[in-house]
Amino acid sequence: MEIDLVKNFKEADVSDFPDFHSYEKPLERGLWVLWVSKEKFGINRLTAEQIASIIRDVQETSIEATSITGSFNRAGGKIHRYTEDKGTCFEIMRLGKDHLLSQVREGSVNVFYFEPGRRYTSKRLLSKKILDNLVGELRIVDPYPGQRALDVLGDLKNKGVKFLTRVENLRQAERNRFSHDLQDFRSENPEVEFRNYPHADIHDRYIISSDVLVILGHSIKDLGAKESFAIVLNKNTNKNIVDALTANFHRRWEESTTL
Repeated sequence: MEIDLVKNFKEADVSDFPDFHSYEKPLERGLWVLWVSKEKFGINRLTAEQIASIIRDVQETSIEATSITGSFNRAGGKIHRYTEDKGTCFEIMRLGKDHLLSQVREGSVNVFYFEPGRRYTSKRLLSKKILDNLVGELRIVDPYPGQRALDVLGDLKNKGVKFLTRVENLRQAERNRFSHDLQDFRSENPEVEFRNYPHADIHDRYIISSDVLVILGHSIKDLGAKESFAIVLNKNTNKNIVDALTANFHRRWEESTTL
């Protein structure tokens, strides 16, 4: 069963469900597996070992079956427990589904405040509290590039990045300096790709990952110089705006040239 079910989970389109990685606790992660299994494959009951195997092998997240069992023992009416020949099995109930949806809604928007005059603190906040928690390839739109943006990107390890900008927005001296800094940066960070957008209709600053959209009030290079905010939106609960910005990003990316 394990091999077939794991294979089914790997191949399944789960875009209609909340993002697995928006949950941090064994209870929610276990409930998510039960929900997908029930709705996608018609498999209503799974053991804790089966659930843990799917989380490890499909989501690449470390977890033990004992953690699943312990969390389900405190889950109340969110799950139903069955005793079968193969051991104890669990089925998600309506309360479990409602719980998962409520958790997504509660965490669907986070706001980070960048204080004026605290450039170093703002850079750390962006790197450690926001970017380090993003999953998958990052698609960044920032029409005003600079050295501080390179510093932030250099802190990202093993993350693919597509950075769309417009160097024509910089004064000539700034543009020359950025071009020189970019050559040095690229030699150490080949996974970060920069492209220059040729048109003037690029104004907003945002970051798209596989699970969230981050809207920045200022360019990365200017964070902390003035009062600003970063708004982090859950992708599943803001699907329309994320889809529109993603499509716009791909269109502009194809129209751009490599820096």
